[in-house]
Amino acid sequence: MKKHFKDICKFLIVLLVFFGVTSPVVVLFGPFDNIKRTVVGAILKSRHPQYITWLFSQEEIDKILGGISTAPKQELFKFTARTDSSLNLKQIESSRFKGFLLEIPDPKRIEVATAENMDEKGDTTSGIAKRHDAVAAINAGGFYDANGTGTGRSPYGFIIHDGRFLLGQNSLDVEVNEFVGFNKEGNLIAGTYSKGEIIEMGAKEGISFGPALIVNGEKMITDGDGGWGVGPRTAIGQRKDGTVLFLVIDGRQPGYSVGATLRDLQNILYEEGAVIAANLDGGSSSTLYLNGNIVNKPADLLGERMIPTAFIVK
Repeated sequence: MKKHFKDICKFLIVLLVFFGVTSPVVVLFGPFDNIKRTVVGAILKSRHPQYITWLFSQEEIDKILGGISTAPKQELFKFTARTDSSLNLKQIESSRFKGFLLEIPDPKRIEVATAENMDEKGDTTSGIAKRHDAVAAINAGGFYDANGTGTGRSPYGFIIHDGRFLLGQNSLDVEVNEFVGFNKEGNLIAGTYSKGEIIEMGAKEGISFGPALIVNGEKMITDGDGGWGVGPRTAIGQRKDGTVLFLVIDGRQPGYSVGATLRDLQNILYEEGAVIAANLDGGSSSTLYLNGNIVNKPADLLGERMIPTAFIVK
């Protein structure tokens, strides 16, 4: 009896080792395209993308993930900016994720706000909002976090507030970055632009992140899921009448919300009438603040993550 029990234990151990060794191979090289796409996308956007770039060429990665079309130059449209001070919160729900969409009728209420000292330490979305007396806010641009310390410092690219470069002021006009922001008329700008082009478009507020999801009323992701896998997401969009949409989807919380793909974000905003939209920093950073409270459930076990920048509603 004792020998029989030992044999079963040995078999189970061998079986576990076998599955542990072969599962990554099956996922990455097997016929399960959806699982493969999700895993490859998630690893590429993690702190260790080399685990995938060692295994696949860029051409193979592009084939697995499907593509995001190169965003065309944006055609700025005209609208009469409303002075409507109302904010409307909607719940977004599917079988895989839950989130929230905030409608802001007046785009000129939106500003970029930063942590007090971005070079040394970030702040939470709610902390940034409260320090700037904002009624609503979402996390905005990306930042370097090479060691995973979560301090939210060292943003990259461009940061513009009130028409002035807070980051990128010493860059040449030909320097190119992804950009998401607003011009003086309240147009949402999304895409890859040089500093000179951003200035020509009259950018007043903005940060560096992306990719653009909808440009000139057209979806940018037409094949695959966008290549970033499933997770917590933050995005921003604008309707033809100027109304701005803040979108936050929760993730990494099985039983509540697993998360969304970039294509999910694009489709939600498109269905909500967005003619221009862009992805913002996601993951543990994804946070929506409204009237003194955090509306969503951030994925970080410690609560809100420290970040350098936020889009706020004054």
